[in-house]
Amino acid sequence: MSRNRVLAVLGVVVVLAAIVVSVGGKLPWTGGSASDDSCDIPDRAPASTLASAPGGIEVVEQGFSQSPSGLVSLGAILENTSTEVARRIPVRFRLFDAAHHELPELTTGELSVEIPLLLPGQRIGAGTGAYRREIPVAGAETAVGSNAWVPRAAVGSLTPVGASYLRTSHFYPDNPVNVDVHYREVSTNCRNLDSRDTTVVFRDRAGRIVGGDHGPAGNTLTFQDTHGNAIVVERQPPVSPSCSTGERETWVISYVGAPATADDSRTEVYPYCDLRPE
Repeated sequence: MSRNRVLAVLGVVVVLAAIVVSVGGKLPWTGGSASDDSCDIPDRAPASTLASAPGGIEVVEQGFSQSPSGLVSLGAILENTSTEVARRIPVRFRLFDAAHHELPELTTGELSVEIPLLLPGQRIGAGTGAYRREIPVAGAETAVGSNAWVPRAAVGSLTPVGASYLRTSHFYPDNPVNVDVHYREVSTNCRNLDSRDTTVVFRDRAGRIVGGDHGPAGNTLTFQDTHGNAIVVERQPPVSPSCSTGERETWVISYVGAPATADDSRTEVYPYCDLRPE
């Protein structure tokens, strides 16, 4: 998430709920590397080839919602339909008014995310949020740009890191859309991967996507309520970092929160795991 987007979203939260937010980092993990000389997953990403035009990544499903206060939540599911590994996939959400005029970004990168790695046949979520208080958003589209490709054999036995939704905490009673989503993450890879982000996709009771967001895994959050009382969310870091080998319970705190129509039990979580840069 860009710094501009964080500041813009936090500014909205202050206006709506009169809170001040600060995001804290994770404590360093001392578990070391979970790989050895026999691991066939490369330590760094292999050389990739940039495609001349978009292709091979399909938008399977998408959806959005806008709250009365103007917060727009956007989510999508994408699939790699090729036989190669996709890297650095740019995804941009486009907003439209009732006349199908595209609404511009208010800050650079506000509506854009990047998926770091997607294996052949793998599906993954993308999500973000924006603020359009003065303009009703009548439609949204998900656009995929040109990404890089590497052969499947170049990443060895690399497999997706799994994430199972556990529960959602609504940590601010006066503004129930603020959520802390817990999930169980499992990686069977022989090498620790780098965590780039975690995406949540929100669905309503009928299973329709009504939004999404992304943020760092396992972060802490401290803010003040309208009475000046400090509320701390997640005082301790998870036992190990997201995307490392093994199993852990961790969480992601949505910057823009969950839509009012979201059914917590249908929330989906997607860790963004990657090899170290080439």
